[in-house]
Amino acid sequence: MTIRQPIRVLPVLLLSLLLAGCFNTGQQAAQRNEDRCAAGGLKPGTDAFADCIVKLETERDVRMQRAHRENMERTSIPPLMRDR
Repeated sequence: MTIRQPIRVLPVLLLSLLLAGCFNTGQQAAQRNEDRCAAGGLKPGTDAFADCIVKLETERDVRMQRAHRENMERTSIPPLMRDR
């Protein structure tokens, strides 16, 4: 093994570690939603709490769909037309 091989692997390893820290599991997202609703004074097990959870999940879905749509539109515009 030459010195160049570990040097080539290092950036990929560092990028992988950084990206791994950016992703949340579904369980973490659910816990964060519960914490937000509870912080708003809602009690778990109530209809208002359930409505709050659904609202937060819906808002997240809308944001993700919007980001995906914008990304698709951005990549579909020819490079010469992007800045106009």
